[in-house]
Amino acid sequence: MRKAAAMFMAAMMAVSLSGCTGGGKTADSTTAAVTEAKETTVEATTTADTTADSAETQKAAEAENEAEKSGESYHIAYLCPSMDTPFWRYMATGVEREAEKLGNVTVTTYDSKNSADIQYTNAQDVIVKGVDGIVISPTDSASCVAVLGLAEEAGIPVAISDIGTDSGEYVTFIKTNNLKGAEEGGKYLASLLKEGDKVAEIVGPQARQNQQDRKAGFEKGVGTANVEIVDFRQMERENRSEGESYAQDYLTAYPDLKAIFCTSDDASLGVLAACQGAGRNEVMIFGFDSNEELLAAVREGTIVGTSTQQPLLMGARALDGVIDHLDGKEVEQLQEIETLLVTKDNIDDVYDILSETAMVIE
Repeated sequence: MRKAAAMFMAAMMAVSLSGCTGGGKTADSTTAAVTEAKETTVEATTTADTTADSAETQKAAEAENEAEKSGESYHIAYLCPSMDTPFWRYMATGVEREAEKLGNVTVTTYDSKNSADIQYTNAQDVIVKGVDGIVISPTDSASCVAVLGLAEEAGIPVAISDIGTDSGEYVTFIKTNNLKGAEEGGKYLASLLKEGDKVAEIVGPQARQNQQDRKAGFEKGVGTANVEIVDFRQMERENRSEGESYAQDYLTAYPDLKAIFCTSDDASLGVLAACQGAGRNEVMIFGFDSNEELLAAVREGTIVGTSTQQPLLMGARALDGVIDHLDGKEVEQLQEIETLLVTKDNIDDVYDILSETAMVIE
């Protein structure tokens, strides 16, 4: 382009010189030179424009391909153990909110009603429907293996959010450090007890790895006070009714019971109801997880504390793991999230965090 312009300028200078000499032949030659320069300039300009158009076309095609890629939509199934339990409702909300945030993801939640058989059937249904991915919170660690097998055979990626599995293939496992969280809670309760005090436990299904960890962690932590663990009961549904029923049994069997540890927020409120109903307000209660009613009890001091998971955050991380895998990104297979120790002394400091990551404020 620069060369053509130079030729054109040279021709123009020749025209100027020929005008001064007045020679006819020179003028004719100059006219020819100008014409040739103009033609060369037009040709160069046309070539440059064509090249520029080609580059722009390529850029547009690349942008279109990128837009199509980023605009790809996904349908994800969340297989929930039980929507009757606040914790699992919070987990489902975490998955669904993250889908809304991402914008190109649709989530359908399936309630397993605390039944491994129903969860397996739900898995079969969503695979037949052709979902792009699955987030599962297993009903128990053993039954999860079969669900993972179905998904692997169908080529559908799975993220596990809480509880865990005995074996099988999955993209990522979002887990709470239940062992550490329960141990911290046990140590806090131990600081309020004396050597030889009697303590009882009401725990979730021991077929779940997370519940095994909570029991072991709590016993390690509370054991620092050399207390006596007199008994433990295993819940099936982890609801308020079970907590109240088992606590009533303990209060009758152990008139000098000093504390009860319960691994469920809703069931912990059942324990509180039993103690208040029996006029045994001296019995200390330490829970696990949180909801608004339980935190109100912690603030009042009727429940001494709770180790709180962060299910909203866990659900979001699980969904992100599946979507990142579908987008061809590398995903960390184990992602561990800490619990938050909540007591009457620090509840005001951590409440805002809890409302963002741990529970839905109505």
